[in-house]
Amino acid sequence: MKYFKLTFSNNIKEVGRFPQSEEYVLGDIQQDFIPLEGRIDVDFKLPEPILEKKAKQTSYVKVIAISKFLVIDDEFLSFLRLFNIGNYQEWKINTWQNKQLIDKYNLFLINNTKQDKYIDFSKSEFYSKKLGDWDNSSAQQTVSVNNYDEYVSEKERLRKDKLMLLEKKVYLDLSKATEDMFRIVNAPPGGYFVSERLKNAIEESGFTGMEFIEVSELDRVEVIY
Repeated sequence: MKYFKLTFSNNIKEVGRFPQSEEYVLGDIQQDFIPLEGRIDVDFKLPEPILEKKAKQTSYVKVIAISKFLVIDDEFLSFLRLFNIGNYQEWKINTWQNKQLIDKYNLFLINNTKQDKYIDFSKSEFYSKKLGDWDNSSAQQTVSVNNYDEYVSEKERLRKDKLMLLEKKVYLDLSKATEDMFRIVNAPPGGYFVSERLKNAIEESGFTGMEFIEVSELDRVEVIY
């Protein structure tokens, strides 16, 4: 079964304005006590997106500075519950447009992340270079890791030496994947991924604000199904 990375639509006819929300009350979602992965068991202040005047109220909304969570409407949330999406959490959030409250959007998070399961780190190719050097002027050093724990440890070690860990190629093994939706964090290619079955159902149902990129078309990614 093929998988696709979920991303935002920038079709102005569909979304009205891109990004749809540049202003917001951020809340606590970027605080250190909010974990990158796993369930969130603490109370926190929820964000309140403010949609641009010309933005359309799509099923999936692009909100600047909200990344690991999705902002989705009630109808799309109910639809996702019909599929195999694993453990997730949802929070009703206040959303605003033209100073009017929109009471249909939710903050959505898939708890269990899959970078340790679906990325084959031993086959992937990584390298280090000077922190902040995006013009390739500093020397590159090949870095080998065998699993996610080693990747995290090496990333932290390099950061202390003012180096960053980057990828030449990431090898994804999705041959045993069964979920209709999963999430990868803290390693490339991060984000939310959906099965071909779910993608087709989303498109057939007419949900808006989203696009899909087949995993094999992602930059620096090799995949096996």
